[in-house]
Amino acid sequence: MVKCDVAIIGGGIAGLWCGYHAIKAGQKVVILEAKKIGSGVTCGSTAIFTYAQDIIYTPLIKKHGFHVAKKYLADTKSAMSDIKQIIRKEKLDCDLQEIDFVLFSRKTKGSRALNKELKSYRKLKQVVGLTKDIKLPYKIKRGLKFEKCFQVDPKKLCKSLAAYIVKSGGQIFEDTLVTNPPKENTLAIGDKIITANNFIVATHFPYINLPGFYWLKMYQSQNYCIEFSLPKSPQSKNLSSFCNDTSYESIDQTGFEYRCYGDNILIDGVSTRTGTKPKKPKYKKIEKHLNKYFPGWESAEKSTRHRWVAQDCITMDHLPYAGKYSRFQDNVFVVSGFNKWGMTNSYIAAKVVTDLIENPDGKSENIYCPQRPALFIGFAQTLQNVGVIAGSFLRLLGGAKKCPHMGCALRWNKDEKTWDCPCHGSRFDCKGEIINNPSTEKLDNVK
Repeated sequence: MVKCDVAIIGGGIAGLWCGYHAIKAGQKVVILEAKKIGSGVTCGSTAIFTYAQDIIYTPLIKKHGFHVAKKYLADTKSAMSDIKQIIRKEKLDCDLQEIDFVLFSRKTKGSRALNKELKSYRKLKQVVGLTKDIKLPYKIKRGLKFEKCFQVDPKKLCKSLAAYIVKSGGQIFEDTLVTNPPKENTLAIGDKIITANNFIVATHFPYINLPGFYWLKMYQSQNYCIEFSLPKSPQSKNLSSFCNDTSYESIDQTGFEYRCYGDNILIDGVSTRTGTKPKKPKYKKIEKHLNKYFPGWESAEKSTRHRWVAQDCITMDHLPYAGKYSRFQDNVFVVSGFNKWGMTNSYIAAKVVTDLIENPDGKSENIYCPQRPALFIGFAQTLQNVGVIAGSFLRLLGGAKKCPHMGCALRWNKDEKTWDCPCHGSRFDCKGEIINNPSTEKLDNVK
């Protein structure tokens, strides 16, 4: 039996930030990770820290009002400042690099959206630069420039945080898959028992189906990424260095994002709901773009090239979830739904939850409360989500392979050679082993 004050289920960046804040508050902490620390969705992050999270403040003002949008902006900027101070104070080895961040569009529709977002920033009294003078290898319609952002190596950050937690008296158990929900003050893992005053579910997608209904309140989205380098030649010199001190993100549906890491460039694009049947191979779309604008990328050293899928939980109303797991569990909390900005939102959510544990009778407003009416605020997205789930069950009539999570019909992902669930985002490799939750059971009868 292991006893602690706070047991955290999930050892990605969210669980580690929960552990860090709980230890700072004097709590005895245990972290339970199904595989290895930081080996899940966190290691697929491009790890950019910015408050300019795509087109975000215009919809926040529209859906939630000015007050909530202002609070979210303030929380994100505060998280960026805190994280930078913690990295330096605790000497966390994570390749911290300060950069500028540019949101841009090549289309007239996108230019209008950026103009609206700029007006939203002005309402929020946040100074933002408007620019067309950027170093991309093609022309753009409009760009917004944000200074004093930064990026890190996410795996190194997780490793450093884990080392700090253990050094400070916390315990981390890897290769420990949790499948049961906590019951009062105990959590059973096989024949082992964890006792804790409070539990935090930080498993990317919450694994407890009822109560909570997170499988209805969120869906998962994939971004396909390629890391590449360019041959060392005078012709490619400008292309190789165009994002050394700047990260670029297109708001266009068919646009791309660019980050530099060392001598390599990360290109991120082709966003799609997990389990969606593609019209064309996803990596081929990125390769076509590279062939057009980054000639020679294939002739560079192939040992430096990697490709992977980043997967994110998307909420219906643009805000993450942080608070009590449900109205029926006073000592079980959740952090999830980071909407593709897990580096900052995981920190915000972790701080909200650990503050709630420390001060359960506090009266401060929590705009991230999981019991907020997100399904109604994002009604159109909710209807779409329900439609996908219903359509998935209809596909079972045609003999589709069934997901062990809640019985939805899986799709074969040719790009990744995986089985993907369109309902809730569970993914399995070609042998049936779990890649992404919420499923806690592997896929059987896989040929």
